[in-house]
Amino acid sequence: MVGTTISELPDDLLIKILSYLSTEDAVVTMLLSKRWQSIWKMVPQLTYMDSDYKHRKKRSVWWFMDQSLQLHKAPVIESLIIELGARCPVHNDVGNLPESFYICDKLVSLYVSDKILVDVPSPVCLPSLKSLSLESVVYKDEDSLVRLLSGCRILKHLYVKRHDQDNVTMFSVNVPSLETLCYTYMKLGVGNVGSLVIGSATLRKLFIQDHSGNSCSIENEPRLDYALVGLNCYLDDKFMASLSSVMYLKLYLSSKTDPYCTSIKFSQLITCTIRPIRLQWLEPFMHFLQNSPKLKVLRIDTSNIRHEGFPRLFNRQSSFPECLSAHLEIFEWKQYGGHYEEKEVVKYILANSKCLKRARISIESTTFGEDERRMRKELESMYRVSPSSQLLFSTQFKTVITFQYVINL
Repeated sequence: MVGTTISELPDDLLIKILSYLSTEDAVVTMLLSKRWQSIWKMVPQLTYMDSDYKHRKKRSVWWFMDQSLQLHKAPVIESLIIELGARCPVHNDVGNLPESFYICDKLVSLYVSDKILVDVPSPVCLPSLKSLSLESVVYKDEDSLVRLLSGCRILKHLYVKRHDQDNVTMFSVNVPSLETLCYTYMKLGVGNVGSLVIGSATLRKLFIQDHSGNSCSIENEPRLDYALVGLNCYLDDKFMASLSSVMYLKLYLSSKTDPYCTSIKFSQLITCTIRPIRLQWLEPFMHFLQNSPKLKVLRIDTSNIRHEGFPRLFNRQSSFPECLSAHLEIFEWKQYGGHYEEKEVVKYILANSKCLKRARISIESTTFGEDERRMRKELESMYRVSPSSQLLFSTQFKTVITFQYVINL
């Protein structure tokens, strides 16, 4: 290899090198020499993003994408990312991706966001697609969504961030092979006007935040391992019952989820973060502890709670939760404010957690000086049944991530 120029390297190696460049930079290499004119056409990862195309002040990346895709010849497209911005020419029928796009048998990962109209023909055939991201897209109709998902035979990871006006009332996710679903719908709804229906028996990871006021239902009773649930929706019994198998959970306590803290046995739960979003959370929280017998790591995050007028509702249970007497090892509290009920909860947990190894308290960020010192002394004076446990403090506390979900797009 001594004295070899980069142009003399094998095609496979050059393609690998170009895959680390932006798609635009890879295309520009065709100007180097005749040797390079076709190399970029075989790069299997393509990214078209207006945010990376800022130097083109008058044109969107759409123009570049339209021309380069026509010349591309790679036998396998491992990843295709399309992100369009305000400069995208609407009159060019941007949303209507070519029909051939929906029968691409080599596409493995796809990310589509903003301004794209999902107008899906029949049939759809994406037999290699494993990861799909639909962020703020608009669907021609509900059938387009159904046809798109039904044509993804081995889809494992689906990320959805819904647009307020995406033309879908019933959002149906019926994918037999699906393992991970991340679903976000932040529209503030007024009632049961739409629905999310999940029908994937193989689902193992569910991360859902839905504040639309719609209904949420889940079919086929999947055995979930990981879940993040932040809802202001009407839930059916199967939906919350599917959480009974989770080992890692982040739960936003609300009026919609509170009842299930009493009715569901979280028999496999090991690590949990509780994030209340209303003041009246202590009673359902205590029921939750009773129903989580194997819990080892408990984190409470009251960042979203306004403590003014904090109600005195803490009631100790007649019997100690099994998780405290036999399993809990790590207890953490983010944005602890030192209010009466909060102190009672901490006292209760420290006094009854026989296996506790570490308790970490993050003092509320608005508390400092003498108030902070007083609060620390109060906490340090609390009885701990586990003599070897550590009590740690932090005003810049960051909750350790209880789980990770990765979608390789």
